[in-house]
Amino acid sequence: MTRILTAVFLVALLAASLYLRPDQPMLFVAVLLVFLVLAWREFSELAAEAGAAPLRGLGMLLALSCAAAFAVPHPGAPAAALGAAAVISTLAGLAAGQKHPALAVRRVVATIGGCVWLGLLPGFQVGLRYREENGIAWLVFLYVAVSAGDIFAYYGGRTMGRHPLAPSLSPKKTIEGTVFGLAASTIGAVVVGYYCLPELNLVTAGLLGLLLGVVGQAGDLFESALKRAAKTKDSSTLLPGHGGIMDRIDGLLFGGAALYVVLFFLDIT
Repeated sequence: MTRILTAVFLVALLAASLYLRPDQPMLFVAVLLVFLVLAWREFSELAAEAGAAPLRGLGMLLALSCAAAFAVPHPGAPAAALGAAAVISTLAGLAAGQKHPALAVRRVVATIGGCVWLGLLPGFQVGLRYREENGIAWLVFLYVAVSAGDIFAYYGGRTMGRHPLAPSLSPKKTIEGTVFGLAASTIGAVVVGYYCLPELNLVTAGLLGLLLGVVGQAGDLFESALKRAAKTKDSSTLLPGHGGIMDRIDGLLFGGAALYVVLFFLDIT
């Protein structure tokens, strides 16, 4: 029941950020940035336990800047923000670790990696929100496809899972659960496409949902690898029944980037 109540709260918060003021994308951006602040704190703890602590306060600000840059009208803003973050991270990391070069290098790499993971990748969701045509609908498409895959992979694995998927990264994930998750991502995408994106061919919607399911589960495994390195089960205990913020957004980070790339380079509508 706790897991369900937490999920209801998160869905309500997301819906409010998207639909309460649909003409004001900054409301969604503000909510996303709050989540990223919390996610950065979790990332910092996990990375430190894994032996590569990032710059905490400065790194968080740089990551937020990378995400918020997608709200800037100039198309080069995200690349400029990431480039500046890399330079600043390098200078600050090396300056702080002059007596321990190896530690300084690990800190710089962790900070820049964090800016990509928790700055650039969520920034693509900001870019989707600012999309002139059907920005909100595409975000709903993303969230339903990835979240449906995550939910059904979890319950499918618990009820029918027999064969481990990647035991060295996440011992409880199974091939059966993955199949359930991918099927759910495909079906969820078709349903959202039918109701929210009528101009989208349903076959294309299903294939895109399948892609988001694959990418979303890859993002989940990536975070599992970090938790494995940090010798912990969840990124935190902030969300009752779900773990931490990163445990909930890991698949969405990679999925949002994949969806943005597809929409940017391919004419699918």
